[in-house]
Amino acid sequence: MEGRGIVHFGGVRCAITCPSDLDECEDLEYYEPGGFHPVHLGDVYDNRYRVVYKLFFGGFSTVWLARDTLVNRWVALKIVIATESSTYNTRSVIAGHPGVVLPTPPARHITESESSLAGSSDLFITVDRQFWIDGPNGRHLCLVYPALGPDLSRLSRGIYSRLKPDFARQLSLQAAQALVQLHSNGLCHGDFTASNILLRLTDEFDSYEEDDLLTLFRPPQTAPLQTYSGKPPRPHGPDYIVEALNFCSSSATVNVLSSKICVIDFDQSFTTTSPPQELPGIPAKYLAPEVAVGLSPSPASDVWALGCAIFRIRTGDDIFFDYDTNCPADALREIAKAMGPLSEEWKQTRFSEDGLPVTDPNDTTEAKAQPEEFEILVDSRPLANRVRDIIDEPAGLFINTQGEEEPEPEHKAYVHYSSFIKTDGPNKPYAASLRSMLWKPTAVCMAGNYFAAYCDLTDVLLKSFPRMAEPEASVLIDLLSKIFTYDPAARPKAKDLLTHPWFHI
Repeated sequence: MEGRGIVHFGGVRCAITCPSDLDECEDLEYYEPGGFHPVHLGDVYDNRYRVVYKLFFGGFSTVWLARDTLVNRWVALKIVIATESSTYNTRSVIAGHPGVVLPTPPARHITESESSLAGSSDLFITVDRQFWIDGPNGRHLCLVYPALGPDLSRLSRGIYSRLKPDFARQLSLQAAQALVQLHSNGLCHGDFTASNILLRLTDEFDSYEEDDLLTLFRPPQTAPLQTYSGKPPRPHGPDYIVEALNFCSSSATVNVLSSKICVIDFDQSFTTTSPPQELPGIPAKYLAPEVAVGLSPSPASDVWALGCAIFRIRTGDDIFFDYDTNCPADALREIAKAMGPLSEEWKQTRFSEDGLPVTDPNDTTEAKAQPEEFEILVDSRPLANRVRDIIDEPAGLFINTQGEEEPEPEHKAYVHYSSFIKTDGPNKPYAASLRSMLWKPTAVCMAGNYFAAYCDLTDVLLKSFPRMAEPEASVLIDLLSKIFTYDPAARPKAKDLLTHPWFHI
């Protein structure tokens, strides 16, 4: 365990940010009664799971890589915040539906629909087992999953990380296949985002011992916590924060990531015959327009979300997102910028002050109908323009302003250089073992200049990068134009997308 800077922790609802020398961390304000369980490296849970690294975190849980000492394999422990734990399991019960995963080994007669899933059930992951943790912040549900790699939103993330084009198309096809399997069994995912699509780890990963991982990825990076009062953060907070494991470390000599995806997080799932009546919990930037105006989600809204995920996987950016896209009204505005005007009926949708659709005509909630919000689009960018603006990998790590490869310059400038001190800083290319899958725009030196984060010069520097080749751009525009159809009844079904030429370039 390597300690670095200090972060101050207030204990109850204080303004806290992640320390600057850690990439990201969970919301530290939630280390309080009802919130996160404080986890320390080396903790053992249920007398068998020893925590070695942090994997992920979200608004309702932290996820940890642990060694199952009973069967000598790696698992992921998802520890849910206390206030959500009592109802979390009931929301996840659909994950046991036979359309999601086959029993292994078969313990009963396999139905015809289950048989049709043979060979494709590895597209999904469900809970192996669960147990409870009683801690200083309450009682927490702990879900045990097989260990998985990073999600695709982390691997395809703007200027920081991009998937190679062939690999992006391969993963996108698998995502479409996963949706087909769900829909053919009468299920909708409800939250089909790039963040819920993960890479599986290689079969060899379980053979690594703890010391092997510490050598391969270096010890976990930590930052001590200090309270504003000067009191120890315990019992409600941990002694230190842990940075999430970087499976793509520049120092890694072995690639532990497979080329197979796995869809997770069925909390928002529902059967096609019983859609939820309330607004689903999917991020606004993935919200289908018909759901944004108050209609029920459906397989068609899953397909819309798939289109958003495909764009993110291939480009590193979210197609219907601006920095303030946080609610359905915001989502509709962004959709209209790319796909054109909404129907007259949808333009008359009333929205609350929070940007939520008001569908009950008797609702007395203060709401407003402002059609002009969806018509005055001064910064409209049609879908075709967005696709043709997608940057791709240049010929080498050193290029001139025309995008041509050039020798490594003797002197380099670092634009926005605050993160360059890190071992895995943004200017470090991915390890050779990963370069068939990934590349970093920030690892490219343009006319002697690097940049480590978005800044005023980002757009200028990115002009040196090549754009997506026209043959692929035209086919991708065709695919997305079909998916991003306003009328959900006219939107293609997931199964109809599998033969689209973009997936098979």
